Amino acid sequence: LLAPGGTVHVDILKVPHHGSDRNIDPVFFRRITADHYVFSGNGEHGNPERATLRMLTDTAGSRSFTVHLTCPVDEIDTAREADWNKERKAEMARKKKDAKVQVRVAWSCAKYSIAALLSAQPKFAQTLRIVTSTVRI
Repeated sequence: LLAPGGTVHVDILKVPHHGSDRNIDPVFFRRITADHYVFSGNGEHGNPERATLRMLTDTAGSRSFTVHLTCPVDEIDTAREADWNKERKAEMARKKKDAKVQVRVAWSCAKYSIAALLSAQPKFAQTLRIVTSTVRI
């Protein structure tokens, strides 16, 4: 469906890999647009990543769309922070054996939480819907 260099628009797009920023880039969101974007991450392994949500908002322009999260933002951010701290602790342990190991900075809600992103971008926050077992699209 997607010719080289082409674009496609769909009604609903389930964002790949729970919204990991390791598996997507801004080109993806420029080439595949949707009316509804579903992010199924629950914060485990840091997903959905704030960076992925930023890619979407940065490439969407004035286009109208809705973002559906399958877990409340506060629960996602709590799990993302726990994952961040776990990975940071592991990096610090590896650095004791290898000085070249990069250790991520301490978690900052302002820099890394989805809640802070939504607060800074109220128009984007208005696109957000939470989908749970009792609330459906």
